[in-house]
Amino acid sequence: MDVTFTLDDINLDKRNDGRRFLDFYSEEGIRLALERYGLTATLGRRGYADFQMHTSADDERHTLILSADVDGRTQHLMELVVRRDQLLPDTPEGLPVLGRDIETLTVDWLALQDPRGLFSESRPRLPGQILPGLRAGERVMEMLYRVVDRLCLDTLVTVPDHFHNAVLYGRELPFLDPWYGGQLQCLQSVLMTEEKLSLSQASWAVEWGHVQQDAGVAFCWRGQLMVAPRGKSLEAYFGSREYRAEVRRVAEHLDYRLDRVAFETRWAESVDALTSAPLSS
Repeated sequence: MDVTFTLDDINLDKRNDGRRFLDFYSEEGIRLALERYGLTATLGRRGYADFQMHTSADDERHTLILSADVDGRTQHLMELVVRRDQLLPDTPEGLPVLGRDIETLTVDWLALQDPRGLFSESRPRLPGQILPGLRAGERVMEMLYRVVDRLCLDTLVTVPDHFHNAVLYGRELPFLDPWYGGQLQCLQSVLMTEEKLSLSQASWAVEWGHVQQDAGVAFCWRGQLMVAPRGKSLEAYFGSREYRAEVRRVAEHLDYRLDRVAFETRWAESVDALTSAPLSS
C-alpha cells in the first residue's frame, strides 16, 4: 500500500495535553490513519460508520479500542494492545548472530470482531473467538508496519495464542527460533495436507488435544515469538541457509499424528455450536 503522510498529519491535535498513543499519535491522527488505510471504509460497509475510539496507556502498554452501538449495547470492533520493547535474541548455535539492540513494536493482543457477523459452515468459530472476524487483518497489519517505520523501530513481533494465529501470522512473521518454524510446518503438513482438515478444524484438533506426539501424549500448543524479517540483520538471519535448513530438519524429524476417530466424534458433537450465532460478549 503506497500511502504516506507527514508528521503534521499524524500529530494533528496540538492542544491535546493527554498521553498520546505510543507517546506519538493523537486521536485525530489515528482517525486519519484509519481512513487512509481503508479501515474506516471497511467498518462503514459492515454498518459501523459511527464507531467510537478510545485510547489508554500505562508505563508499558498502549491500548486502542474501536467500538460501536449494536442493538443498544456497546460492542468492541477492534482491540489492540501494543508496546515498544527491545528484542534481546538468544539465537541457536550455528545460526547467524543477531544484534542485541533490536527495537520492536510488540503486539500483545489484537482482536477484530464483527458483532453483526454470523458463523457458518464455511466460517466456523475458531478457538478463542467470541464474535466473527472483521476480515480487516491485512489492513491493520499494514498500519502496524507503518507505525514501526514512523517510530523508527526495527521490527514487529507477536506471540500467537493458537495454532491458526501462527498459520496466519506465519505468512509474514516467521518464528525467531527455527525449531518452532519446523514444528508449525510439520503440524500443517500432517493436519492440513495429509489429513485434509480445514484451518478451523486443524486449530480445534490442536485445541481439543487430538493431536498426539511421541508415546501418544497429547500435543499442547505454546505460542513462541514471531518476528517480521525487516532490516538487513533480520533479513539475513531468516534468509540464511542455516535457518532454512534447521526448519526443514525439525519438520522432517517431528512425529505428530491426528487421533482421527476422537476428532471426528468431537467435531460432529460441536459443529452446530461452532456454526451457530455468536456467543454473548
